Amino acid sequence: MFLSSSRTIKIDKRLYEQLAAVAQQRGYSTAEELILHVLEQTVVHTDERLDDQRAEQQLRGLGYLE
Repeated sequence: MFLSSSRTIKIDKRLYEQLAAVAQQRGYSTAEELILHVLEQTVVHTDERLDDQRAEQQLRGLGYLE
């Protein structure tokens, strides 16, 4: 995956080592790849929940939901 820009975050060494082990077990090429995937999925799921909440509010406003 090509990143146009990047930022650095600090992760405790012990946690990083655990993430590296999980990454290897799950077939990721690096711990960074696993971390990026988890963060991207978190953002996607958060956006989906917000969209669901907005849709529900709109349906309530239109009187379709109580």
